[in-house]
Amino acid sequence: MQSSSAATTTATVKKNPWKDQDRSLLHNIYHKNKVPKIERRQKDGSSRMDDVDYIIVGSGIGGLWLGACLAKFNISSLVLEQHYIAGGFQHTFWRGPYEFVPGLHYIANLELCAPLYDMVATPSAILHAGNGHDGNDDNDDPNIRVTKSMRYHQAGNSVPADGGDLASHELKIGDLPVMKVRQGQDQVRAELVRVFPQETKAIDEFLALMEKAKWQAGQFATFKIFPPWLQFLTSQLLCSTYIRYASQTTEQVLGQLTSDGRLKTILSAFGGDLGESIGEGSFVMQAAVLGHVLEGCYYPQGGPIQFTRGLVPTIRQAGGDVLVKARVEEILVDYNNEDEPSSDNQQWNHHVGNNKKGPTVRRVRLANGDILSSRLGVVSDCGFRSTLKLLSSNGSIIGSKSNNNNRGRTGLEKLEKAVKESSGGISHVFTFVGLNKSHEELGLKSSSYYYIPWNETNENMDATEIQDYYRNTLLDPQVMDVSAGIVFASAKDPTYSAAVMPNRSTVIIFSEARDSDFFKFADDPAERIGGKVREHGPRTVEYQAAKNLIETKMLRSLLLNFPHLEPYIDLVEVGTPLTLFDYTRRFETLGLRHTPERMCNMELRPACQELPGLYFTGQDVAFAGWAGALAGAMVTAQELLGYTLWDFMNKKTLLRDLGCGDLEDRIQQRVREGTAASPLEVMAEVLGNAVRHVQRHLFDRSK
Repeated sequence: MQSSSAATTTATVKKNPWKDQDRSLLHNIYHKNKVPKIERRQKDGSSRMDDVDYIIVGSGIGGLWLGACLAKFNISSLVLEQHYIAGGFQHTFWRGPYEFVPGLHYIANLELCAPLYDMVATPSAILHAGNGHDGNDDNDDPNIRVTKSMRYHQAGNSVPADGGDLASHELKIGDLPVMKVRQGQDQVRAELVRVFPQETKAIDEFLALMEKAKWQAGQFATFKIFPPWLQFLTSQLLCSTYIRYASQTTEQVLGQLTSDGRLKTILSAFGGDLGESIGEGSFVMQAAVLGHVLEGCYYPQGGPIQFTRGLVPTIRQAGGDVLVKARVEEILVDYNNEDEPSSDNQQWNHHVGNNKKGPTVRRVRLANGDILSSRLGVVSDCGFRSTLKLLSSNGSIIGSKSNNNNRGRTGLEKLEKAVKESSGGISHVFTFVGLNKSHEELGLKSSSYYYIPWNETNENMDATEIQDYYRNTLLDPQVMDVSAGIVFASAKDPTYSAAVMPNRSTVIIFSEARDSDFFKFADDPAERIGGKVREHGPRTVEYQAAKNLIETKMLRSLLLNFPHLEPYIDLVEVGTPLTLFDYTRRFETLGLRHTPERMCNMELRPACQELPGLYFTGQDVAFAGWAGALAGAMVTAQELLGYTLWDFMNKKTLLRDLGCGDLEDRIQQRVREGTAASPLEVMAEVLGNAVRHVQRHLFDRSK
């Protein structure tokens, strides 16, 4: 076994077959001369070159999808990415002969998610070239789902080791038998009853609640584009089921069904995908994640970086671009004394132009000092918390001496309060392992494997405590167990992996971590204050010792479950919350927390009401994960395009305007079926939600 820094290989490494194209799409390095200008026609018939319509900070799926969607309406955007490669957590990296994917490891409910991507993507030649690299046609392969733009391998049906049983996840909790999460609710019920035969009633009740609770999260997020008073009314009346379950923790709901701690842990095992224990996480998100996993899980052929390849060309079609190594140091807030720019598109002109004087956001300052401008605003895809830190002078309004200045500060205070209440999200440590045998030779499966030790040390712990225990003891050398997710990425994407990593395979092991445990490892003590850490700065000897401990623990968890892999471990690299901070300037892997308070919060809107021109996109607008970031981007697109309740009532929606009315009909039908209720039941839910809100408010005041 060798560390990544010492990795060498004599084998032929094919690496990226699209290297030349990626140099333009993914590695388009910032230079001021590359900043696009848009030719605009004036009222007198002449034309002039002007700034892009929007600047988007961050190139995750939330930023790229939004930019591509706006391009479909001929609205230009410049996407700025501080990393050396575009794509956010969709990117990949190489260490020696091994390619690793640090982010996305499955997409659930492809029936709904794939069309949302396809409707704004530009299918390129490489995506139409058979299996993605050699031109062979694989449309008849039953293990591959082919859509308009992409090809997807189905988890649990991608490689011979899967046996075709469609198990997307395997759960190993203590000494219980390994449980398989297969596609279809009946399959999951049968597996749960097999392991917990005495809990059949609780299992049936849980599955029924899960199906009911999972459908309105997107609708609740969409209503954030309405004025606050209308947002409140529509959410209370049309999302009462969502609010009912979003306002309760998973423990509160499961506690009414069963007292079996291990069953609770099994039923909440996907809480790790949200970074919340069942005692603090909102039940509605637990239901949404597991509920959609049961629809089937898929992995994009060629890896998630394919999504970036398909979106950048669309952004360029409207005159925009995606530039990397373009770190935004500050979002500038200016006091505007000029009229707003006119626009022929009344859909967004109505809300950008409603505050013609006062604080506005249209410019950013890069780390190299360059100041870039847009016509209509700045959209952040780097999360609420990081965005607020980028605002100039902590939110003070430059050049303003009027009452509008106070309005800006008040708005920021309200938003800062909402963000602070939902901050402190979970970070992770990652261990990337290269194996010098193929997944076929090693019998690796494409399913994700979740391992939670539950032994004599912690057998008396409640299910609400077990994840916290392993998170808190991650750097404790006296506790060698660790709760871990284990993903065989090369088995999830066997066709591409065989082409670029012949006779090799990769494993990614991840575990929850407290970012505060790593602040002390900054080299300069002054850099530790307030959690500030020098980016790419030197680390302490103690930090390397901590990484060595993490490596030992993570490999131990891998080999306890897959002991036959030990002789084939060829390369190991560890990433920590400090690594995450280096590349994203945040510690939280999944953004804001998924507590009942956050999931019911109505202040976390896509538009900053008191700072016209400042917008947010991505998972913080909706919920965590790839699908959540996509949902957040859709909400922000509807905000920027000016959709109203009247539009929705007349079936004028974003999906229909993009030519996907059939998809919207399917979504609405699923929502109606999942949340069907009589007017009396809706009223009872509204009253119950009000009572819970008052109870939470009184409890918060008593603390």
